[in-house]
Amino acid sequence: MTTRNILASTITTLLLIAIGCTGPSPCPPNSTNDSSGFSPEGGPVHFGSETSVDIVKGIDSAWAEMDMERLATFFSDTAKFDWYDGKSYDGVDAFIERIMADTLDNEWDFRWAYSLDANIEDPGDWVHAGFDVRATKNEEAVEHALYQEWYYIEDRKVSYWYNTKAIRND
Repeated sequence: MTTRNILASTITTLLLIAIGCTGPSPCPPNSTNDSSGFSPEGGPVHFGSETSVDIVKGIDSAWAEMDMERLATFFSDTAKFDWYDGKSYDGVDAFIERIMADTLDNEWDFRWAYSLDANIEDPGDWVHAGFDVRATKNEEAVEHALYQEWYYIEDRKVSYWYNTKAIRND
């Protein structure tokens, strides 16, 4: 899938969320006018909090500055991490070890972030974020990829994180 297709899909998703149940189709019985779509729990999806998006912005800032001590403060002690390559990590120390083991120099543009609440009865939001990443090694271009990341945030801490990666050919 190209970056243009991913971006179009993301914009379409955001528009559908924004439109919600205000269109000509009747709303499902368990939804409200400020919801759109459905969650894995089967209920409507609502916009989450800006606070959760701000946490992801803080993570991005700490990561970009390679401030691993500050980065760790955004995650719960029992956080779980699933990487695009199928490897999983328990705890923020293992996550940071993975980051530090990367031999590539990465530069990225933080392209988007939005927060969704899959169940307004329970605490916690999901934040979906996108990054356009260019990787080099010894100043030689190695790869250009689009990363999409999901963060589950509860009590102002990320308890679950995963990412996907799409290689760009340009």
